[in-house]
Amino acid sequence: MQVGVEIGGTFTDLVWLRDDGTVVTGKVPSTPGQVEKAVLDAVRSVDAPLAGVKRFTHGSTIATNALLTRSGAVTGLLTTEGFRDIVEIGTHDRTGNIYTAFYEKPRPPLPRRLIREVPERIDASGKVLLPLDKEATWREVEGLLADGVTSIAICLMHGYRSPEHERLLRDLIAERAPQADVFTSHEVSPEFREYERTVTTVVNAFVGPVVKGYVERLNTSLADDGYGGALRLMQSNGGIMPAAAAGSNAVRMLLSGPAAGVRAAIWFARRNDISDILTLDMGGTSTDVAIAPRLEARIGSELVVDSLPIRTTAMDMATVGAGGGSIASIDTGGYLNVGPASAGAVPGPACYDRGGTLPTVTDAQVVAGLLRPERFFGGQMALRTDLAQAALSGLGIGTSPQAAADAVLQMVNSNMASAVRLISTARGIDPRDFTLVAFGGGGPLHGAMVADEVGMRRILVPWAPGIASAFGLLVADLIVDVVASKMELLSDTSLDEAAIEALQRLCEAEAARLDLAPGSYEIQAGLDLRYAGQGFELTLWRDMKPASASEIDAVFQEEHKRRYGYARPALKTQVVNLRARIIQRNDASLKTPVSPASPSRERKDILLNGKRWDAQFLARAVLGVGEFVDGPAVLEEQTSTTFVPPGWRCTCLPDGDLLLEKS
Repeated sequence: MQVGVEIGGTFTDLVWLRDDGTVVTGKVPSTPGQVEKAVLDAVRSVDAPLAGVKRFTHGSTIATNALLTRSGAVTGLLTTEGFRDIVEIGTHDRTGNIYTAFYEKPRPPLPRRLIREVPERIDASGKVLLPLDKEATWREVEGLLADGVTSIAICLMHGYRSPEHERLLRDLIAERAPQADVFTSHEVSPEFREYERTVTTVVNAFVGPVVKGYVERLNTSLADDGYGGALRLMQSNGGIMPAAAAGSNAVRMLLSGPAAGVRAAIWFARRNDISDILTLDMGGTSTDVAIAPRLEARIGSELVVDSLPIRTTAMDMATVGAGGGSIASIDTGGYLNVGPASAGAVPGPACYDRGGTLPTVTDAQVVAGLLRPERFFGGQMALRTDLAQAALSGLGIGTSPQAAADAVLQMVNSNMASAVRLISTARGIDPRDFTLVAFGGGGPLHGAMVADEVGMRRILVPWAPGIASAFGLLVADLIVDVVASKMELLSDTSLDEAAIEALQRLCEAEAARLDLAPGSYEIQAGLDLRYAGQGFELTLWRDMKPASASEIDAVFQEEHKRRYGYARPALKTQVVNLRARIIQRNDASLKTPVSPASPSRERKDILLNGKRWDAQFLARAVLGVGEFVDGPAVLEEQTSTTFVPPGWRCTCLPDGDLLLEKS
């Protein structure tokens, strides 16, 4: 048996694969004040016997929330003498509005007074120019500890090339101040670019202790309930990792939940013979959009959280503040905004009757008639239409709460369509050639409306779409990424026998540290390549076999042309990093059950784009395999609601998934 639990901003979802191959789902409210409690609540809601569970996989936003709310550990930074202000100066990039006269640089999660310099210097070739002065360094460490620092990031100049001094400094602190958590750049992000490497190490030191403490509490709670196996966590790259690696690699979890959803979308698309997909994952606080041509999710070597560049492999996706709890407001110019502020799980939307009074997307869905209050969450959570109407009336737009609700829904659909364009059209990809996979609590409700905005004509709604991210935890492979900096022009020695053997040794050491049995995993090799002088790289993945420069360059030229529309074979190609990926394949065999048919069919008015429509409301289980329903129609189930607009048809596929097609 296997269990996957994913924590969202509003709900916590569970998928339990039982020993007979059947799948059971669970959904409970999240508990922001005591995050791990919701995990146990979800397990107990379905009576899963943890003593018999073989693998427990978890996805959480604990690392992201700690960074966004600045609630991590008190962090200090030790850097090379003369480079104290690397994280303060940053780069010339201006995120957001580049024209604002009041631009502020992104702030690292530590004040300047907690950044200390140490006397040492290693050059770009790895040669020691100035040996590390241990006693002078220790005085700086003592100063940080006296200032209340509990977690220390170490990022020395050219530590990616030669980590000798970083190791000496780490061991010194471990010997004299074992109570402090220590994180070194050569272990967190061994890549060149001082600002990005320093920020990544600092963020890891800031959120690492929080993640470590959370994992320890969760492990203890699971063990108390009978679970005897190892906990595994979802990473930003769509693979899982042992929880033992979480504390030292917390930055790998920053897109934990969204990545699990993309992994599930790929699984559902593959079983329905769909090859090119865009994903729309709408939850309680945000919507995440990703693209997977040929069912290969794009993986980048950097992600940006709170305007801070984090150098870690992650799925390439766009996120907008468009969730069920996103708050609608009127800005100083008199324009309607939706998000990014969210009512979250507590107090939640006004219609939840938990003290919330601000209008949200969920309130608009209720007032527009798309959500029936008595059927929300499978009837387990009744909604208050009167409270939703009162909240929307406070916006002061339109002639009625219904008109305000319609305006909010149109705005949130436009915001999500912009994210779809950002991940596709803005990169030279026509979204009309793709199928939109809509999931999450709100994805199927808005999927067709978003598709209409961007011209897409096919939508796949997976089985139990509201718990898709938790489902992705069951089907994901274990993936561990390893990187080694190697700045040189591409040559026949860039990926020769010696380079392959070096990568192999790095992977074997990492696998041993994570208790992965030899022979239980495979390894892929990767190269970060660019034209000499370019500011960004392309990562190419291949088998762990030697390759000549001409062979590698031919693939690079082809990929560069496919990605950016041009190639410059006359220019020299440069290697920036060597990468390797440890992959332990998931051999889980599961089949999603198709619910028995239900006779429930009713009709009710809904408001859409300023028009009233007589819509059919039915339980999703009404549709048998091969049966269809024409819009306007609303299909209800416990974890989500699917809306079929006028001009669309919804068909039930053989495995119980739904396919929406525009007439």
